[in-house]
Amino acid sequence: MKDAKESWKPEEPADVNVRSVLPDMVRAYFHAGRKLDRDSKAKAMHRFRLKTKHLRYTLEAFVSLYGPSLERRIATLRPIQNALGDSNDCEVLLAEMGDRLPHKVRAWLHKRSDEKRKDFLRYWRETFDAAGEDKKWEKYLARTRSVRKPQTKP
Repeated sequence: MKDAKESWKPEEPADVNVRSVLPDMVRAYFHAGRKLDRDSKAKAMHRFRLKTKHLRYTLEAFVSLYGPSLERRIATLRPIQNALGDSNDCEVLLAEMGDRLPHKVRAWLHKRSDEKRKDFLRYWRETFDAAGEDKKWEKYLARTRSVRKPQTKP
């Protein structure tokens, strides 16, 4: 994937740039998410959580160009970020506290982390990346928003 900085053309207006850069960005995001499965390591899941945050924050910067419908799309990223965040919190606690935690607490943290990873994968496959969702995102982000021109009086 090309770096967004390489694709951005300063001589072009922002709306032209985002309609070129954002579809590529979301395409790469879907590609990265599809690599994850139940055997993916915690670090891979965490890296994808960071990609989700990056995509979400980037999209939030351009809500004014797309309107409220982009906010609804952004909201669909939150379950991904939340599930992977909860899983990562458990993993960090386990890594930091390790053997100092009682066995029951460690077992609960492992179970909770696994459940949250499964929640993410289920949501990803059944909802976020359901058939054709990636193309809907790309088409939406590439579209030109119709802007009304002020009418002049005759």
